[in-house]
Amino acid sequence: MNDEALSNAWTALEPAGDQRRRIDVRVSAWLEARDTPLAAEWLEIFRVAPVPALGHVTVSAIAIAAAPPLVWFASALI
Repeated sequence: MNDEALSNAWTALEPAGDQRRRIDVRVSAWLEARDTPLAAEWLEIFRVAPVPALGHVTVSAIAIAAAPPLVWFASALI
């Protein structure tokens, strides 16, 4: 469900103030229950596919190390 679908549902249902608060609480609880920390997502990647995950970690580390010089170089060109 995206923002547009949620907005359309609100306009179709036209809930009262109490109903809207109850719905908001339930939706927030559902979203928080589905939130996972970034570390848990990385661990899940390692569990499913360890070799490609190692490649992702390597590329991420290189990107983090290379970003400051590239930003400096780009700003020097501007």
